[in-house]
Amino acid sequence: MPARKSTEASVEAEAQKGNLALPGNAVRKLEDVAAEIRRLRDEESATTQEIHEKLQVSFDVINQLFLQSYKMTMNTQDVFEAQEKLRLGE
Repeated sequence: MPARKSTEASVEAEAQKGNLALPGNAVRKLEDVAAEIRRLRDEESATTQEIHEKLQVSFDVINQLFLQSYKMTMNTQDVFEAQEKLRLGE
């Protein structure tokens, strides 16, 4: 009789495929999170606080994506990656 496949891993992988911007067990890509931040702001009229709570992204990254100001000298990609590693405890 062949061994059974575990469905837990496949269910978790399928849920992760659904929305890559949601916090999970892996470092997310800024492109995926940025698209979801803009969608939440435009389509659902979510506030910065609501976006912060749902996606677990710092206010600095959220504001940088909204403002895209020449006065902001933050390297958004590096800051986001560092915060993702902190979020995951790496």
